[in-house]
Amino acid sequence: MKLLDSIHEAGAGAKCLITLAAVAAALLIGGVFISILHVNPLEAYYYLLIRPFRSFRSIGEISVKLVPILIVGLGVSFTFQAKLSNLGGEGQICLGAIGMTIVGISPFAKAIGPVWILFGLLAAAVFGALWAGIAGFFKTQFKASEIITTLLLNYIAVQFLSYCVYYPLRDSKGNIPQSAKVASTLPKLFEGSRMNAGILIALAGLLIYWIVIKKTSFGYRLRVLGGSIRAAAFGGISEKKYYLSAMLVSGAFAGIAGAVEIAGTQTRLLEGLAGSYGFDGVVAALLGMLHPAGVLVSSILLAALSSGAETMQVKTGVSSLFLNVLQALIVLFILLGFSFFGTAGKKKHPDKREVKK
Repeated sequence: MKLLDSIHEAGAGAKCLITLAAVAAALLIGGVFISILHVNPLEAYYYLLIRPFRSFRSIGEISVKLVPILIVGLGVSFTFQAKLSNLGGEGQICLGAIGMTIVGISPFAKAIGPVWILFGLLAAAVFGALWAGIAGFFKTQFKASEIITTLLLNYIAVQFLSYCVYYPLRDSKGNIPQSAKVASTLPKLFEGSRMNAGILIALAGLLIYWIVIKKTSFGYRLRVLGGSIRAAAFGGISEKKYYLSAMLVSGAFAGIAGAVEIAGTQTRLLEGLAGSYGFDGVVAALLGMLHPAGVLVSSILLAALSSGAETMQVKTGVSSLFLNVLQALIVLFILLGFSFFGTAGKKKHPDKREVKK
């Protein structure tokens, strides 16, 4: 919570400085780890950071990974604005994917054609919102930590997805635990690339996030609630109502990310579909400092890292799991940066009681 306080209080310059410093520090420490493996860090970082942008096809791969990270990151940013922490992106992606699959393999989808995708997106948003709403309900009614409830709900959702692909949604024609293919998929935008219309959905989500947070009373009240619960109460803003609303919106975004993964990339429900997108979305929101442009840029960075990690492993022998280390370091240095910022702010503006002493 102190981290979110510092993000709300920091100016644009401080946010940019802390973000750049965190990334630079993480790359520097990561370079030391790579050197221990007797690998040239510059070569490893070339394959990790630069090589993914060298061809049109690889840019398409980045876009495929970008879409779920960006959508989840935007959803997480809604809760961060209200000083909540939605760490249940993985589970909400799973529920959204299940909702999309149920619609996509139904006779209804085959009957109406590609228009079914709109109904699938709606179902996915509802499934994701309801799953996040469970954590929101426990938060508002019993003051349960949303961090714990969303994390625990992830495990339930992953197991429920496994149950679905093994039993009710399993393709009877195959031997592998997976659903049948959905009736149709999102159109590809370019020949020779996996980039699909999911990127347009993600960008639409980015625009919606900016409008809601900056131009609507709902977004304003979320920001007031995130800035000060007392100020929100004084202004007549219901803490319970907006906490629950933020969780529902965040879950809906993550559910849509799962839907796009089904209709745009996987075409069928599979185990492990959510991957690390839930955690990546949290990192994107923090790295982007909750700003729409920042979340977009950080999502592109994380997608490029994910795309380049496998190439780095093949070319240099550095495990692709190094990416997890790098992301953890970035988050760690962001935490340290804002901790320092918060301490410096207190020294600059001491409490009145301390002044009296």
